[in-house]
Amino acid sequence: MIHEAQVNLAGYVATEPKCKKVAGDISSARLRVAYTARRRDKETGEWSDGPTSFVNIQCWRTLADNVQMSVHKGEPVLVMGRLQVRRFEDPEGAPRTAVEIEAMSIGHDLARGVAKFSRTRWPSALAAADTELQADASEPGGGAELAGGQEAGGQPGRAAGAPPGDGVIDERAVAEFARELSDSLGPDATVNPAADADTDAESGVPA
Repeated sequence: MIHEAQVNLAGYVATEPKCKKVAGDISSARLRVAYTARRRDKETGEWSDGPTSFVNIQCWRTLADNVQMSVHKGEPVLVMGRLQVRRFEDPEGAPRTAVEIEAMSIGHDLARGVAKFSRTRWPSALAAADTELQADASEPGGGAELAGGQEAGGQPGRAAGAPPGDGVIDERAVAEFARELSDSLGPDATVNPAADADTDAESGVPA
């Protein structure tokens, strides 16, 4: 049996995410999300705003990197994560308790606005993709054009409407998906990646 408290939260970003590297090279991001409960008066039947609550959100690794680039103060977000209660001592030695959510997923609330999604690849994944594309180009017929307007072994074409970037946005995503579907999973298969949210029991940092 899994003993943990799953939390789903809808609110607004109250602070700009604070990002840093911990335990060597692990990305960490913290932000506060505010939410205001709506309450109905039993006598009048009218709805009104209740008190506003603030909760700390902790993000790790790729989620932290993406939050740093995509999430900003004042934006409506949906947060899915685990409730964490930490006990510590303040600088004066007094015991304190901190309640926060360790986020597994964060996204913009599309009921309140619109957003544009861009799939990301980080340097190690980009280097691996370059190696695979060069290997494909060396094979017979390897110079054929792939899905998304990219020629194997050549420079990737930018998808229509895609914003300029510094290598973070994966311009090879369409070509990579096409190759995975045709070579690994078959022409009729679909890709459904899942995030690994395991936690390292010793360090407390999600794996």
